[in-house]
Amino acid sequence: MNEREFASKIKQDLNYATGHLQTQITARLRDARERALDVFAAQTVNASAYAFAGNAAHGHHHTASRKLLMFALIPLLLIGVMYWQQLEINHEDNIDAALLSSEIPLNAFVDKNFQPWLDLPSQR
Repeated sequence: MNEREFASKIKQDLNYATGHLQTQITARLRDARERALDVFAAQTVNASAYAFAGNAAHGHHHTASRKLLMFALIPLLLIGVMYWQQLEINHEDNIDAALLSSEIPLNAFVDKNFQPWLDLPSQR
């Protein structure tokens, strides 16, 4: 049974059950339904009026200011990335300079046994 068949079955059952209700109960249910629909219609009209008024009054201003902010942030972002990359390059240069000026011979750095020797607890 798919959803449409299921909904049709529920509709038939509800129609059958409401056909056997007392007339005063049916009248009260109809009045309650009409009041609920009126409240829903009023809320829908108010919500769409507020939404339209909000978009008409402020929508263009916010969109323009967001675009301006975005275009202002792009150069700042690029400057920040360039600065960060320059720091990374300087850091690598400092490491190279420290390694070359240390007392450890350069052959030790290419030796495969050097790293395990550094990891020994006695070397710390």
